[in-house]
Amino acid sequence: MLIDQEFNLDRRFRKTRTKKGIQIKNSQRRMIIKCQRDYERDHWFNSLMEIKNKSIFTQQHLFESFAPKRQKQYAQWFINGQSYMEALAKAILSAREEIFISDWWLSPEIRLIRPFQDDSMQLDNLLGKRAEEGVRVYVLLFKDIIQVVGLNSLHSKRKLVGKSPNKKNIKVIRHPDHRILPGTESSFLYSHHEKTVVIDQRIAFIGGIDLCWGRWDTDDYRLVDLSDENVTELKLPEQLADQPKEESAKEEAAVETTTEMSKNTISTSLFGDANDKQEESNDASNKNSQQDENVIEPIGSRSNNTEKKLHNESKWQRIFKRNKRNDSDDSSADEQDTSESDEKPKTIVGVTPVVDDKTRFFLGKDYSNYYEKDFEFVEKFDEDYIDRKLSPRMPWHDEVLVVSGEAARDCARHFIQRWNIHKADKFRFKEAYPYLLPKTYDDQELSDKSFLQSILPNDRSPICIDAQCVRSASFWSCGINNVERSVQNAYIHMIDNAEHFIYIENQFFVTIAEDTSIKNDIGNALYRRIIRAHINKEKFRIFIFLPLLPGFANSNAVQAELYFIMRSINKGETSLYQRLIRDGVSNPEEYLTFYGMRNWDILMGSLVTEIIYVHSKLMIVDDRMCICGSANLNDRSMQGTRDSEVCLVVNDIEMVDSYLNGKLEKVGMFCSTWRKKLFRQILGIKNEEEVNIDDPCSDEFYEYFRRIAKTNTDIYEEVFNSIPTNKIRKFVDVEPYKEKSKLKETDPKTV
Repeated sequence: MLIDQEFNLDRRFRKTRTKKGIQIKNSQRRMIIKCQRDYERDHWFNSLMEIKNKSIFTQQHLFESFAPKRQKQYAQWFINGQSYMEALAKAILSAREEIFISDWWLSPEIRLIRPFQDDSMQLDNLLGKRAEEGVRVYVLLFKDIIQVVGLNSLHSKRKLVGKSPNKKNIKVIRHPDHRILPGTESSFLYSHHEKTVVIDQRIAFIGGIDLCWGRWDTDDYRLVDLSDENVTELKLPEQLADQPKEESAKEEAAVETTTEMSKNTISTSLFGDANDKQEESNDASNKNSQQDENVIEPIGSRSNNTEKKLHNESKWQRIFKRNKRNDSDDSSADEQDTSESDEKPKTIVGVTPVVDDKTRFFLGKDYSNYYEKDFEFVEKFDEDYIDRKLSPRMPWHDEVLVVSGEAARDCARHFIQRWNIHKADKFRFKEAYPYLLPKTYDDQELSDKSFLQSILPNDRSPICIDAQCVRSASFWSCGINNVERSVQNAYIHMIDNAEHFIYIENQFFVTIAEDTSIKNDIGNALYRRIIRAHINKEKFRIFIFLPLLPGFANSNAVQAELYFIMRSINKGETSLYQRLIRDGVSNPEEYLTFYGMRNWDILMGSLVTEIIYVHSKLMIVDDRMCICGSANLNDRSMQGTRDSEVCLVVNDIEMVDSYLNGKLEKVGMFCSTWRKKLFRQILGIKNEEEVNIDDPCSDEFYEYFRRIAKTNTDIYEEVFNSIPTNKIRKFVDVEPYKEKSKLKETDPKTV
């Protein structure tokens, strides 16, 4: 049992039902201990009460979080998978005692450092080698429903455990078993969405990047990975005419989902859009609302609603029944750890990659594009599932941070709380699965930044910050009696207290005011802050980056998701834009703009483009504070009772001079360097003198940012007829737009 805010002691007979007993209770469980004598009971009671009174975890904390705000921690940030996974590999190699990993999807065969001459930097081999050397590895995985999403977490468990000598040092728990619990929201609908790695309870990686296929990427956002097989010389129009026309799931979905977007609502930045494997189902997919004909094409007539509802219910009932029938077999597989033969861990060689033009960066399933095709047979990891000579890969934009010290130990504490309750639920009498204990917070090593420095690139150093771990957790996900929404509380607090600007990257934006299905209050917080700026005649900017299209191959799913996103942004009276206009903000774009990312390349002699999928869960405020983790801007992540999430709130304490709104201000080293690196990347700035990115509030920079987005949008539309586009106003216009001649085909040399 861990001491928490509900930790309590009671020795009264009506609670203990024994004269010499003590009841110990926390947010997860209740326990009675019996003593032989009164003085033993009193001694234990007084000692435990003293521990309780001294513990910081019994107190109320900012954002109503389980963890307090920690001062003078050390941290650093990572943009995209390459830098993160390289640092993670070094951290794993440096582990001395234990490694904690929690993930929504984990692909054991993913290579953390690329390019590489062998598979020793493959995640399962790396963990297997450390397990062989005595390091204990504990992994918490979301237990997927195979009929709904094909992550094959059982394969992940078997592969990892098979790398451990005698299956002792790598333990994996998959959760939940998707049982419907009375009085709670069913775990059948939700997931463990957090993505954390904790090394020796000393450093913690927290962010949006799963250790799975498709997440590793560089700042170049490669579309092509054919090494020397690629044809980089552009073909002539007559040669292109003989090639088969490209058809993708994205274009098929666009026939049903392309919307009339307001000016600058979704603009393409230098690289363009973004797409991702949709981890979460829609927040309120069963809601039957009046739909704007320019926003979403109606899904059948109103008379079919009842029939469709019955059909959907029967479909989910069938899935649940199949899952229940398979659950006993699946649980037995969990009990056995692995049914595959043990594999000998690979020998670890140096970590300096050998760069070779003939080397491919994305092997097998790692070359992915969810618009073209969803993953299948993930256990056959080295087999391509899309033709890389015909289809570009879908680049992946994401963020992670690493923190050391007490904040890292708080992240470990959350992992331990989850592990212990799931162990008690699934492996109560199996000693091979131990209960875990948090380490003391008095350890002098916590203030030592040398470990963190050792895993960072030579040109980067840890930055001193204040940090607090926040989460979304409830009974089904963490075994706690209360519901914790400290992630949402932190977002709202930061938005309310923003003085100059807010920068957001997120996979979703589903937050609708006055809606019976959408409950989170993020949209209301943004509305309040803009209205305050308008009333006070303040210059205030909000930049929001989203995927230009949701990451589904299924057109109905894209349609449903876009419907709720557009209702959140600018469609309908309760959308953010329309509420602002109604309350006197005649031009909301002076305060709030939305963007996406896209890139282009040459594939086998033809120009190709693809959305860069924005999967990040990041908000930076005033270059002084930020929040990063696994939480999306939707009800699944924010409500606490649904998906489990973990984020870190950062407040800068190392300050530097900069300009905000034309005035000299103190900004934070951590947040400002992160935001500036992102802006340089997004805008394609190579020369620092090209534009001053210090002040994102200035009229000059704001107009420059919007102009670049508009210019790039126009170029991509002219060259590729890219979708989504403001040029399509009605569904009947989609096919003519697709058939319209493209500059990439008529005059590729000019492009």
